[in-house]
Amino acid sequence: MDHSHKLPSFSCELRIIQAQNVESIKSTKNLFTRLYLPAGSNKRIQLNTKKVSSNTKYVPFWNESFNLNCSCPQEFLEGLKKESLVVELRQSKIWGSHVVGKGEIPWKAIFESPNMEFKEWVKMDLVSGIDCEDVMFKAPQVQVEIKIQVEKENNNRRKRLNNRWDECGCKQGHDQHP
Repeated sequence: MDHSHKLPSFSCELRIIQAQNVESIKSTKNLFTRLYLPAGSNKRIQLNTKKVSSNTKYVPFWNESFNLNCSCPQEFLEGLKKESLVVELRQSKIWGSHVVGKGEIPWKAIFESPNMEFKEWVKMDLVSGIDCEDVMFKAPQVQVEIKIQVEKENNNRRKRLNNRWDECGCKQGHDQHP
């Protein structure tokens, strides 16, 4: 028996808007944001924004969106509520990149937000070894917006779709009986 029609549909729109309080970081060239989303079975999805340069006059601005859509078991969604979305502010180097700061957003907070829409500044905890120009600095922050939607497959909806086969407009006589 095929159970795929009983899987909930999960869609997630992630938008990385901008960063602030990066002035204390000595070099703000080639900053980007990396996201890690849990994918089940101890795996995760990695998403990177484009690289932007910043100086004292401008803040890093991405306004970049990612859309994810999938069908998944209800157990996955329940497990997701116990996980966090990891947000890293990174700096690109000639060979790879390094983490400037790291923050987390609990998925439970996203699921419980009004209309499952979440928009906040995520405070980045600085990673040890990062050089800052000012001892009295404000922690970098990344502004994110997340919208999720979970739809359970409805058998009535499926029936309605199946009952519309005679409305396709072709002249194959779908509505005629022998």
